[in-house]
Amino acid sequence: MGTAQWLMIPVSRFKIALLVLLVIGLGLAGLVGGRACYLANHRTTPAVASAPSKTESPATATAPLTLATPSQPRPTGTGVFDQIAAEVSGVYEKAVPTVVRVRATDGPEQLAGTGFFMDGQGTILTAYAVVGQADSASVDVNGRTLPAKIIGRDPRSGVAVLKINADQTPHLEFGEGLKLRPASAIVSVAFPYDLKAEPTFGFVAGFDVKYLTRFFATTHLRANLPIKPGQIGGPLLDSQGKVVGVLMLEIDEGKACYALPIEAASKVAADIEKYGEPRHGWMGVGVMPDRSRPERGSPVFVDRLYKGTPAEKSGLKTGDEVISIGDKAVREPSDVLDAAFFSVVGGKVPVKVKRDGQEQIFTITVSARPDSSRIVEPAPLFPNPNGGPANQGMPVKGVR
Repeated sequence: MGTAQWLMIPVSRFKIALLVLLVIGLGLAGLVGGRACYLANHRTTPAVASAPSKTESPATATAPLTLATPSQPRPTGTGVFDQIAAEVSGVYEKAVPTVVRVRATDGPEQLAGTGFFMDGQGTILTAYAVVGQADSASVDVNGRTLPAKIIGRDPRSGVAVLKINADQTPHLEFGEGLKLRPASAIVSVAFPYDLKAEPTFGFVAGFDVKYLTRFFATTHLRANLPIKPGQIGGPLLDSQGKVVGVLMLEIDEGKACYALPIEAASKVAADIEKYGEPRHGWMGVGVMPDRSRPERGSPVFVDRLYKGTPAEKSGLKTGDEVISIGDKAVREPSDVLDAAFFSVVGGKVPVKVKRDGQEQIFTITVSARPDSSRIVEPAPLFPNPNGGPANQGMPVKGVR
């Protein structure tokens, strides 16, 4: 049947369906042909997408889709830990020639610890716990064992001073331990066991005059710095490599420690070198804080005056509010303890108090502490369950 004849057939549903299919087929054919023609005229080779051109807006530019590549190795020595390691290494290298191992025999006890040269004439500063009541000691210096004379010791502050026959000894410069603050970085350099001197890095945790049942003669520096047997007596150093304290007592099973600030240690050492013994000042005043205001900075009142003491003779009275002693402001009872510790026997110390709302100044003439010439062992931290002497935090046994 011809096309003309087919069109002359009366309209039917079949005819309408065929016409629709024909139109759809022609449309699809046109789309396919047009797409093929476009692709033939716009052929491109695959390429990695480039960065947006200068005229593209960053907001509309498409970021390249690329596979992640391994990051380049970070240059050594630029990280925070690398910088800390470099600082600690510098302090260690500066200090290690000045640090010595100290050995002594106190009765049946074989003691060992650390000390350091405090001047160029062979004078060594260490802890009392390292030598105890030994008659003599020896020090290991650069692989040599040399005899050392114990020129003085003070169990009250925990300081001992030794001397060897040498000159031009390398020594450490003193810093300012009492000016450190919590979180100040510190380094110790000391001999653990029978090993070489090692550096240990830590932070200042606080300042205390009491730990558990033990009262210190003056404020001590508490450090989150682990120490091992044999390291008592070693120097505690600041970031400049200056001595800020002497390691005195390990606590928390060696995970932390107490150090005597170098200002206090050097005061005792100066007394020993000058007089052959420590000379602790005595004022004879007892104080207590205002219990209704427990925060630091609360008023401190004279609680008692011991009969015949310099404080009683000065004119002070119980109930006086202590404002300052010498040039040191008093904000808590430990400030009075520190002022007495650093006082010079025979010196005159002005004490400013408030009495009946009026400020007054009294002068105390410092006398020698009554028990300064007696050997008094520090109170033990814990009793020995076996009934023997309790020496926790005291001497350490050396490994020969």
